[in-house]
Amino acid sequence: MPTGIKPTRRNVLASVAFLLVVPTLTHLLFSWRGFAPVDDGFTLAYSRRILEGQVPHRDFIIIRPFLSPLLHTPFVLFGGEYTYWVSRFFVWFQFACISWAWVCIANRALGNPFDNATKLFVALVSFAASVHYFVLTAWHTVDGLFLTSIGVWALLTQQHKGARIFGYLLIASAYLCKQSFLFIAPLAVLLLGDWREKKYWLTITLPAVGYCAYLLATGSLSEAVLQMASQTGFVSTGVLSYLNYGTLLGVLAGYCSTFLLSTSSVPMLRAERLPRYVGAALLTAMPAFFIAVGLYRGSLGIISFGIFGMVVGAVLYRVSARTARDGDKTPVALIVLLLAWSASLSVGYNFPALFLGPLFTMLAAFVYSVRGSLDPRFLRATLVVAGVAILLGFGVARPYYIYREQPSSELTKSLDGVLPGGRLIYTNPNTYDFLVDLNEATDEVSSRDRTYAIVPDVPGYWVQSRQMNPLPIDWPQPVELGSQRLVDRVTRDLEAERGEVVVIVQKVHAFYLADGFVPLDEDQYAVVQYVHANFEKTGETEFFELYE
Repeated sequence: MPTGIKPTRRNVLASVAFLLVVPTLTHLLFSWRGFAPVDDGFTLAYSRRILEGQVPHRDFIIIRPFLSPLLHTPFVLFGGEYTYWVSRFFVWFQFACISWAWVCIANRALGNPFDNATKLFVALVSFAASVHYFVLTAWHTVDGLFLTSIGVWALLTQQHKGARIFGYLLIASAYLCKQSFLFIAPLAVLLLGDWREKKYWLTITLPAVGYCAYLLATGSLSEAVLQMASQTGFVSTGVLSYLNYGTLLGVLAGYCSTFLLSTSSVPMLRAERLPRYVGAALLTAMPAFFIAVGLYRGSLGIISFGIFGMVVGAVLYRVSARTARDGDKTPVALIVLLLAWSASLSVGYNFPALFLGPLFTMLAAFVYSVRGSLDPRFLRATLVVAGVAILLGFGVARPYYIYREQPSSELTKSLDGVLPGGRLIYTNPNTYDFLVDLNEATDEVSSRDRTYAIVPDVPGYWVQSRQMNPLPIDWPQPVELGSQRLVDRVTRDLEAERGEVVVIVQKVHAFYLADGFVPLDEDQYAVVQYVHANFEKTGETEFFELYE
């Protein structure tokens, strides 16, 4: 048997083991924990609309391209009462793919410094850092990272001829999940040295051409432009948010650590190698320490800027030092930074934290790529201590810091029969009472053969509800209705449905249910203001009012 086959088979076995075992284990341990009515399931609600035959942009408002809800339609179509349960497994799987892909990419780009055991360990640590305590739901940003990561993996690790076109096609498809990924595909073509090849430029335009063709064919182009251009916070989320002490200190730490790691030494004198050992320890142990602390305290935001800065600092040193043997190191590191930055372009989660794992992977790979001048036992010990710290932090944080929920010990109420599609999911007593009361309100409306709408939250209610949402939006809150024209469209539909639709309006904020019942401030929600001013209150329950 040729010698090259066995390592390939071991690589395949390691990949399959990681991508099956890690998502399954974390799914069984954590997927039952929590439900946040404020936004959990809103992508799946769009998937439901697509399955019902509605045309995105024309029939309902979606301020991003619709590839993400299209990707998740199978879970709505086949999930039934277990929709949230099976959908959450896919999210775990996506994070596992992202982590494994970037371990393989970094390993290939930096001269294969990791053996299979190290790859598995780094991928596991990367997985824990990236998923941390982020809301476990179908999400456009995660979809974009997922597609791009697989695309870059195909580009850099696969040898067959179609892999490069397939990779660029996947990378380009990410901008159909969220506009913030628009820059990744053309910059990848430039950074990876394919800018002379016309076929790759053509490949990355194909998703956009197909999307525009669909919009023209369905008569939804003007609405799509209006909706996708409604958010204008690029400078604040993409530039100003990075001007902080975390980023600055991270850049300094990364630059200085890489300088120490790259210091020339005399092989016979161990003392001369001390700077390298210090640099290696700083590039792995320091970010791991801060990630672990951030997980334990539930404060990864500013820390993620610091880790981002460390990779920037490491790249800056390599560029300034003009290291001739860098090869693919700098382009790959720049793509990691671009993806972390793209993921952070968000009003609700304006941090590079969703890509913390690959950022840490790049720092570890930088250290391991100079392994010939350092004691392998030192490298392994440093990485193990750093990785275990992150894994322990994840083990503490994930059951405790649950998105808009109480800690796991307080999640005593099953959503079976309470939330359509929510079987096997548990929540806190406040959210449970809120959803039970919502069911009473919808039952009361249905008993009169009327259609109901719900504002301003609970988009996940529509994923498997017994009727379709009569409004053109499932989550009518400021981020999704970023212009007055979009608000006017919703209010026009309300007027058109007057006499047929009963509007169920929350009395309390879904955002704060885990902490208690906080009265809803209508000033934050234009649609709620409109209903209060133009419709008549005809009934109420404990947490909702009915308007006709």
